[in-house]
Amino acid sequence: MQYRGGTGGNFEGPRDIWRELAQADLQNLGRRGFRVYGPTAPLLDSPTLASWERHNDRLVKVELSHGSPFAAEGPYVSVQTLVADAGHRRRSLQDVIEDERDRLYEHAGIDDGDGPVLAVESEPWLTIDGIPVRAELRGEGRLWAARLDVGGPDCPLRSRGGEPVTLTVTGRGIAPERIALRTVEDLQPYAIGRQEILQALTERRQAQAAERAEQAANRPPAPAGLDAHRRLVEFSVQHALRIEAAARSGHEPREPRDPEGRAGRGELWEDAVRQQMRLAGEDRDVANEAVTALVNQMVRLAERAAWFPGTEDGRAAVEESIRYTVFESEVPSAAAQRAWRRDTSWGAPDNSTEWMDNWQSWLIERAEASR
Repeated sequence: MQYRGGTGGNFEGPRDIWRELAQADLQNLGRRGFRVYGPTAPLLDSPTLASWERHNDRLVKVELSHGSPFAAEGPYVSVQTLVADAGHRRRSLQDVIEDERDRLYEHAGIDDGDGPVLAVESEPWLTIDGIPVRAELRGEGRLWAARLDVGGPDCPLRSRGGEPVTLTVTGRGIAPERIALRTVEDLQPYAIGRQEILQALTERRQAQAAERAEQAANRPPAPAGLDAHRRLVEFSVQHALRIEAAARSGHEPREPRDPEGRAGRGELWEDAVRQQMRLAGEDRDVANEAVTALVNQMVRLAERAAWFPGTEDGRAAVEESIRYTVFESEVPSAAAQRAWRRDTSWGAPDNSTEWMDNWQSWLIERAEASR
């Protein structure tokens, strides 16, 4: 509990910090030009203002939730109200469901998996203030997401006033046919609930930070030899390939829901820099630059060379690149290594074909030598 101090040691009395923060949220939600919606059936507890967003000083998004936000089995429902002309990209319902899996992992440390191979899609009617509105719905096991456009020319609610909005409803552990929506007039219970959830999240994260600190204290020493470089390169290449695959499929790139994927890259990087300092006799800044150049080259090679990931040639390229980075060994790919360093020193590796041509020559020489 905190107190306001006055002159002479006088106090004005205790402050209710959480209620003050809730009032600040309510002020930010004022003067909106659209209706906000939330679930009305079934009746779930813990009303929460999950998020809100302003753009150019205009409120454009409000998300309300009910239920158990930290339980894998639910029940949990969130309703996002987004102004139709806010300029946001219309995201796939598959990405919305993955967002909920990420939220559960971030908030509760629970990995809900990647969902079933077979998803169920349909176009049910959901009621809003008792009026049926057509929705698009995707279900993946106990998780589902639905989208409804409200206020447009084809919507039964078009004459109700307010800006047209898009509603995105996410449910966990509760059947979508049980859901009904309503206009929410009083947001104060949601604003207070937001502060309660934020406090619970703060306590959880403090406990997680203490656990990570204990794990770091008991962490084994960095891998010997060149293993630290190998582990960092492998992680970085796989990360880049996941992002590229997500972009090709039209979905958002995501980090793996595991500690190494979310936070382990920093540890891998630190291990590699320390090994570079020890083996190459470099100070931290120089070692960090060398590791950065190594990782960037291997990532770029993975993006450009079909032969690189997961092949013997690819593994040889990694080993030679690491040896050149650490010891400046005159490896067979030294011409490509030097070309990469020249290009990166100018800050524009994409403007030169010499580097890739040298790798291609290296690949041809390897094939000829193996005959």
